[in-house]
Amino acid sequence: MFYGFYSSFLKNGILLLCLAMLGWAGNTIAGRMSTGEMSPMVVVFLRWFIISIFLILFLNKKLITSSNLIHGKFLWLCLMGSLGLTGFNALFYIAAQNTTAINLGIIQGIMPAVILLGSVILFKENVNATKIMGLIIAFLGVIVVVSQGDYEKLILLSFNYGDVVMLCACFFYSGFTLGLKNKPLIDPIVLMTYFSLSALIFSIPLLITEHYLGGIQLPLTRTAWITILYIAFVPSFLAQVFFIRGVELVGASKAGLFINFLPIFAAILGVLLLGEKLYIYHLISLFIVLFGVYLFMILGDNEKKISG
Repeated sequence: MFYGFYSSFLKNGILLLCLAMLGWAGNTIAGRMSTGEMSPMVVVFLRWFIISIFLILFLNKKLITSSNLIHGKFLWLCLMGSLGLTGFNALFYIAAQNTTAINLGIIQGIMPAVILLGSVILFKENVNATKIMGLIIAFLGVIVVVSQGDYEKLILLSFNYGDVVMLCACFFYSGFTLGLKNKPLIDPIVLMTYFSLSALIFSIPLLITEHYLGGIQLPLTRTAWITILYIAFVPSFLAQVFFIRGVELVGASKAGLFINFLPIFAAILGVLLLGEKLYIYHLISLFIVLFGVYLFMILGDNEKKISG
């Protein structure tokens, strides 16, 4: 019975992607709860160190038996781990210190369009008017939640250095998502172990750089360690595995569209965990994004079948 449930679970791309976004939204809450507890590159290093050690201990035999499946993929693993995981997280933390939450949310909302464009250029994916409309509508849902339903906040927007950094981070993770197209036929958890090791190795120079630039702040409190353990096991591991499997099931461009749920899920978790208020714009943005995803994934595909 459990095996049947587990097997069905791993075949439900939409559910896996929603859980991945929920896990990453929790990362936002964890970051807010641990403000001032540890420096950014310490977080980047520890998240990959903890999960790498954990996975190596529990998957050592699988890693040995699957090593032949990643033969010839060394450069690919390095790029995926360094840019998509370590690079994205490092740039995201730097951007968060140099720009506003609204700007971060809007720029991150561009990521699905970047992934779709990459899919068209690299993989010749078919795009129609319905899919483009769905993409735009989903992005409008992001605008509603990050602006808190106040258009005046959009008028007063200004862009700075942190926004450029965040844009680079989005390109990094878009590249990671597109790069999953070339992944070997291997268990997602085993693949995530290799990604984690690659990310860990490339996080070391960043940690050293942070030390020499201004010093590092280690986690010394219980809150800090609970936060880093959550970040290691949920956003860094479970959410990534769910996302990798989701991309495998539905494709990069459709999976990328689910990133628009991130700010909405983060807001909902803020209400549930931090006692923040639930506003009507939260619900409006959720329905707008859902409608955009429906247009893109359901009606967009139906239009392609009819025209084909």
